[in-house]
Amino acid sequence: MTSILNPPTNGEDMSTASAALAAADLEKTFYSTDPPTQVLSHIDLEVATGEFLAVMGASGSGKSTLLYCLSGMDKPTGGSVRLGGRELTGLSDGEMSRVRLTEMGFIFQQAYFLSNLSVRDNILLPALKATPKDKAGAGARIDAMLERFGIAHVADHGITQVSGGQLQRASICRALATEPSVLFADEPTGALNSAMTTEVMDALSGVHTEGTTIMMVTHDPGCAARADRVVYLRDGGVVDALAMGTWTPGEATRREDELLSWLRGHGF
Repeated sequence: MTSILNPPTNGEDMSTASAALAAADLEKTFYSTDPPTQVLSHIDLEVATGEFLAVMGASGSGKSTLLYCLSGMDKPTGGSVRLGGRELTGLSDGEMSRVRLTEMGFIFQQAYFLSNLSVRDNILLPALKATPKDKAGAGARIDAMLERFGIAHVADHGITQVSGGQLQRASICRALATEPSVLFADEPTGALNSAMTTEVMDALSGVHTEGTTIMMVTHDPGCAARADRVVYLRDGGVVDALAMGTWTPGEATRREDELLSWLRGHGF
């Protein structure tokens, strides 16, 4: 397989590499249009365990659809998706919902919190649903995360009483509440200013450093430069990938310049 499909392995045979997430010949066509609209076309892609993968491309290239199909939020019309070696495309809706709850975490551009619950209770809810017999353990884990991400002081606030950056850090806490194997982020900084974007990306970089696998869709080169690898989509297909290596703050400008040059080569 080529580097477009697979993460860099430093010479390791891909047969021994551990893929957290893998798609093979993935397709998505919407038949509600006339003629039908093919949004994803024959995508092969692997995300290694512990990798931070960013997906970029022009509007309409299929970035979010790819994330939805890989995470089971939408069903592909062809191909397969495997999570840690387990085939997902044949699961029932109920089985897939359980996988999303217990093995995946999600961060979106909008936080989608319940307005009648506090910040802490919004984060705690999925943990209680995943492990209803371990309320004490779930609560302790959530409190530790609130401290870790610097929002313990707003834990009892309503969601309209905190900043956008605090809400997205709360979203990261909620996404990690069930200790997922893969964290999906769809334009997680799209609604934030530059200061809040840095705040949220620092938090995500910290999560990745601790070993969490992340797949992030973004239009922001500064955010994508944090990733180990960037995949570029055009017209529903993967056309290229750029290995970025391990993120370090001191190399932020160099990494972003390198990525921007590569993106311009693809007409971004």
